[in-house]
Amino acid sequence: MVLIRRPRDGALLVSEEANPAAELFHRPLGGHVEFGEYAVDTVHREFREEIGQELTAVRLAGVLENIFQWGGTPQHEIVFIFTAALADEAADEIPEQTIADDRGRARVIWRPPGAASPPLYPVGVADLAAPSG
Repeated sequence: MVLIRRPRDGALLVSEEANPAAELFHRPLGGHVEFGEYAVDTVHREFREEIGQELTAVRLAGVLENIFQWGGTPQHEIVFIFTAALADEAADEIPEQTIADDRGRARVIWRPPGAASPPLYPVGVADLAAPSG
């Protein structure tokens, strides 16, 4: 996953999705590591595939372990969290996008700084996303 803050207002780029109970949540963009692929290469590939954007200044921010329920089934993920910027600064002003390979299940939006709702997952990512300084 990649944490991208919009420079002009600190908004966080997220996908807005719904769980099986139709409750909305936000999540930074990213994807699954393919066999033989490094996590940093995954985020570059996923951003190209999902929203057609290149990344710059990619840095590892932390690793989170997330155990949760999804549709009544326990799930367990280990998530590499990176910080980055969009290489095309004009993309910072796109208000909403769709994920190319998602069939319309999620939209990509800028989450306002300090937003408490809908929840931001995985648990702990808000601490890594907090602006420094």
